Amino acid sequence: MSDTRPRLSALIDLVLVLGTAVIVKELMMSVAWKYAGPVSLLCATLLATWLLRRRGKRWADYGLRLRRGWKSGLLLLPQTVLMLTVMVGVSLAYQTWLAPFLPVAPGAEDRFADIANSPAFLMLWIGIAIIHGGFFEEMIYRGFTILKLTEWLGGRDGWRMPLAIVLQAAIFGARHMYYQGLGGALATGIMGAGFGLMFWMFRRNLWPLIIAHASTGTLSMTMRYLDSIDVIEPG
Repeated sequence: MSDTRPRLSALIDLVLVLGTAVIVKELMMSVAWKYAGPVSLLCATLLATWLLRRRGKRWADYGLRLRRGWKSGLLLLPQTVLMLTVMVGVSLAYQTWLAPFLPVAPGAEDRFADIANSPAFLMLWIGIAIIHGGFFEEMIYRGFTILKLTEWLGGRDGWRMPLAIVLQAAIFGARHMYYQGLGGALATGIMGAGFGLMFWMFRRNLWPLIIAHASTGTLSMTMRYLDSIDVIEPG
């Protein structure tokens, strides 16, 4: 009984948090679909924070902690660079081998159309990229989901951690299908698997993932804005 109760609690927490993300997103789709993802994950993160405190835990126990010591500080840069390399590698692989057969849905560009020629919307989406993409997605999917899955499965040894990484990647990819389509969801799922693997390799440290994710999101939004600016040819 003492072993079953924590595992059941972990499963309940996971279902509540992921279920909240799904329900709020569906409710938001008919109101403001472009912001359905950020709003739903904000609600999920608030609920996860409350559940962790109720269990006597903190986000530091789920990867959101800065390790002490100069060695950890020195490792942060190469870890972040490795994360960026994984992201670029997966993106290039998708564009080369999968995009011709499973292209990203047009909704992916429609979602960010407001950025065109609008510095205000650029700042808004950069903020969303940092807070939602960088922090909330990594906290919920890599930190909360992976570690709650291992708690439910009974530990992190053997096959349990790899299975948890694959499951969260599938969930992460499916979450993006509503505006990216099947092709985008598959690419995002593969990215999620790479992020999960890095989370494991970095000894459950979310910071390299957060920095890399926020940085690429910021760059992506900025490039969309710059591409939309009319270039005046010299007379």
